[in-house]
Amino acid sequence: MTQTDLKQEVSLEAVSENALLLTWQEKICPKQHRHIIACRDAIHRQFAGLVIDTVASYNSLMVYYHFQLISLEKFTEQLRQVTKQTRETGMGGTEGTILEIPVYYGGQAGWDLPHVAKQTSLSPEQVIALHQEPVYRAYALGFTPGFCYLGSLPSRLQLPRRAVPRASVPKGAVAIAGRQTAVYPNASPGGWHILGQTPAAMYTVTAQEFQPLITPGQLVRFKAINADTFTAMSGDLVPEGK
Repeated sequence: MTQTDLKQEVSLEAVSENALLLTWQEKICPKQHRHIIACRDAIHRQFAGLVIDTVASYNSLMVYYHFQLISLEKFTEQLRQVTKQTRETGMGGTEGTILEIPVYYGGQAGWDLPHVAKQTSLSPEQVIALHQEPVYRAYALGFTPGFCYLGSLPSRLQLPRRAVPRASVPKGAVAIAGRQTAVYPNASPGGWHILGQTPAAMYTVTAQEFQPLITPGQLVRFKAINADTFTAMSGDLVPEGK
């Protein structure tokens, strides 16, 4: 069953017996995403004993709940009210301080930096400066645990993904593709262009929980460091081909 409020431009759909999907317009939009994050936070505040978990993305919010405790119709209406209230009272979400991620650009760390510079008609130094310039917004977690999609990349750096993905991209690789940038939390296959590597861990694991460093709604900035600083911060540099 799908219900849509055209005025709010948010649809609500039951996708399983314990999950409701809220969907906004299909676009990358900071203002819209602030509304999604504001809804997420309000849902956790108002329905702490009812909601199991939420998953925010570019244009959607999945809400998992204890379906035994409330009817679908009643919970759908309550969530509809949340979307309306958060739109009327403000959409600040949980934005706070900017998370700064250190990056060793170029050299053996920036596997694709020369290629990106050539394709964009920029110098490697200009590519590095442009990548550091924005304050990025964390839009969604996905692909692999701890991988967070950040946007939006300056238009002069926007390139399609690599024609042939690599079988292995190193842990900590800082990469770009399309309008997005991200950090690979673990060694994995990947088709994004690698500009550098970071010594920062993208998640922590304890006996109780998995905690990503970046979560949707956060603001992120990249800051260049040199090779000595990278090593001093316990960075594990992986040259291409190793």
